Amino acid sequence: MLKNIRRGVRVAFVTLAATCLIGSTNSGTARAAEDGFESIFDGKTLKNWDGNPKFWSVKDGAITGQTTKSNPTKGNTFIIWKGGETGDFELKLQYKIVGGNSGIQYRSFKLPGKNDGWRIGGYQADFEAGNTYSGIVYGEAFRGILCNRGLKTELIRQGGKFQVKTIKRLGDSKQIQSKIKKEDWNDYHISAQGFHLIHRINGVVTADCTDKDAKQRRAKGLLALQLHAGPPMTVQFRNIRIKRLGSKKAVSRFSFPELPSLPELPTLPSVSSLGDLPSADETVNRVSEEAGGVTTEAVRTFLGLPLDVHDAVVEKPTKRNLPPTTVGGDAIRTVRSTRARGLRFLATPLRNAIRFADESIQQPKKKSRADRRRP
Repeated sequence: MLKNIRRGVRVAFVTLAATCLIGSTNSGTARAAEDGFESIFDGKTLKNWDGNPKFWSVKDGAITGQTTKSNPTKGNTFIIWKGGETGDFELKLQYKIVGGNSGIQYRSFKLPGKNDGWRIGGYQADFEAGNTYSGIVYGEAFRGILCNRGLKTELIRQGGKFQVKTIKRLGDSKQIQSKIKKEDWNDYHISAQGFHLIHRINGVVTADCTDKDAKQRRAKGLLALQLHAGPPMTVQFRNIRIKRLGSKKAVSRFSFPELPSLPELPTLPSVSSLGDLPSADETVNRVSEEAGGVTTEAVRTFLGLPLDVHDAVVEKPTKRNLPPTTVGGDAIRTVRSTRARGLRFLATPLRNAIRFADESIQQPKKKSRADRRRP
């Protein structure tokens, strides 16, 4: 009997532990799905990646680029993601670098001319084994340094010349560098939305750049990883995930033609609230300042339709003995006036019709003589 009880307790405990584990796993999966990021590296092969096999391979679950004294690269070389161009997106990955310089290319393009076919230009999220450039926005074959570390910049063009305008300082470059691990894994986060680019390393904003250079800025392009020319080096990338920004419109199974929007109809006032229409001499002035003087426009309307339109160009007081008015604190006098006839001819008939309707509603019907004679 005691053995059966112990066996039952063990089974219950194992079941509870398994349930908790499955629930935790499902919760993590749900969070990842809600996050909206898609893995673009399987951790085992270079499927959907294109780079020179002399330099690129998969080691220890990471895309690895390596040069040696016996196997140098003559120029910067890249491994290109074959998933198509990226526009607005967020990219997250981990990197580790030993020696040299590297970077993450985005919204980039293949360089023309004679090369190995893996030469890329465009925006770069830079990083290095040194202490200066990790986190900056660099333009590979594309305008050079666009935002140094710890700065917020705007890229502009004045007088036909490209300029980098510093907006403000976000942080101290040395303090940012102190958060970056040497020859160890670091988290890189790139956000590109519109022409606003933000780089983060280990959760710290390293650069904030807005590209207002309409002549050269890029809204989309290739994604690639860099192996820099120079002394022997090794760079590795893992856990590469991308989230494309911007919602896709839902496509209906049934398509209907889009109908043109109808104009809004004016709201008709109640008969009793109309009162008397303005007399022929009543106007309401709208005043606006324009070059060369101040323009007023007087409009009388009925049911949303203009009855009279008056234009007047006015300026500051002259020696003429005319009644002044005020615009922006300055006394002004009318020096020229024009008058245009609108729908005024409708005013009298409409006024009479409304008054007749109003009287008919409010006054009781009078009895005729014949009605008065009846008992």
